[in-house]
Amino acid sequence: MRTNYLVSAGALAITVALSACSSDSTRPGSTTPGAVSLSFAATGSATTSASVASPSSGVLALTAATDSLVITKAQVVLARLELQRAGATCTSTESAGDDQKSDSSCAELELAPSIVSLAVNGAVTQALNSSVPSGTYTAFEAKIRAVEARKSASTAFLAAHPEFVGASVRVEGTFNGKAFTYTGAPEAELEGLFSPPLVADSTGANITINVDLANWFRTSGGTLVDPTTANAGGTNASLVSGNISRSFKAFRDDNHDGHDDRDGGSGR
Repeated sequence: MRTNYLVSAGALAITVALSACSSDSTRPGSTTPGAVSLSFAATGSATTSASVASPSSGVLALTAATDSLVITKAQVVLARLELQRAGATCTSTESAGDDQKSDSSCAELELAPSIVSLAVNGAVTQALNSSVPSGTYTAFEAKIRAVEARKSASTAFLAAHPEFVGASVRVEGTFNGKAFTYTGAPEAELEGLFSPPLVADSTGANITINVDLANWFRTSGGTLVDPTTANAGGTNASLVSGNISRSFKAFRDDNHDGHDDRDGGSGR
């Protein structure tokens, strides 16, 4: 599932692999790095029938009717992350991501597959913090999906994390007091356009990806579902996979408060 966003002059990337770009990369001052970061916030928007635990509890606790769901751990695989430079004409080089080749004509920066552990208590966590070459950037792309062993980086990732073979999401907790582990392969693709284009400099920028974790294991009517029924072959596998794919939203968040800066940092 692909979701497009218009982001106000934000940027996210980690320097892992660079493409050979024929424009803008040699302009004066282009070697000065710009500070950028990527954060995640698993706050979501719980329905009125849900009861959410306080942030100090360290868990996400939900109730609906007679059912109780407690999420103690939630992880997603960030399989690809790219930042595109304005006006660049690129030639392809070895990708650090899991794709056999870049999905875009100019993937200026790419990320090796990585696991992001969401703060289930609603806190904002910084997943990546790095630098990019100075310059003007117009777009980013992030992908949540299972990693395929196509290149050395993805092969190494799967060897280090065998629990994520064929999986992009892993959740642990209890449902009505009984422990569960959910493992699935939902996909989500986020694409953002910087408006105006980002000028990377030393002042830094942050993009937060909000994850509506509270509604992952829930029907459209608000009923909670047993996460064990959402594993492969389960009756709720398609429902939960769809909920997860739709749950990601990206926005500019330079003060790291989990709210869109266009809303004055006070809401989404």
